[in-house]
Amino acid sequence: MELPNIDQVDQEIIRMLLDNGRMSYSRIGELLNLSRVAIQKRVEALVQAGIIENFTIRVNATKLGQSVPVFFEVEVEPRHAESVGNALAEEPNVVSIYQMTGPSTLHMHALLKNEPDLEHFLYKKIYALEGVVRVETHLTIRRFKQGTGLEL
Repeated sequence: MELPNIDQVDQEIIRMLLDNGRMSYSRIGELLNLSRVAIQKRVEALVQAGIIENFTIRVNATKLGQSVPVFFEVEVEPRHAESVGNALAEEPNVVSIYQMTGPSTLHMHALLKNEPDLEHFLYKKIYALEGVVRVETHLTIRRFKQGTGLEL
């Protein structure tokens, strides 16, 4: 996939960092026949332009005791969508939350420890919020892919 507004070198830099966010600027420079300083300046420009938002790691939640990945569809009264979304975004178990089209639905992914943790989260955290109308819960059976949302 070719991205508009950035050249081929920047696309290669992004591709390498998506594959390995710890890759050094020196190593990227070696692979692209550029200096470490040139790579650093390009990465800084990509960050400044908002193309690269942050650098992060992916943790295996199961190995840390969060073995129940769950997706929620939270239907909310329209006037409460923002307050419910903001409140749920503050919960440490919530991985991501998006407002979706349709009947004021929030799509949320959370990592929980076990079934009692799920029950507590559902009734004490979600349904406790004013404006929540209905919640659909989907437990993850198997993951086929987890990406960054952009594959180059």
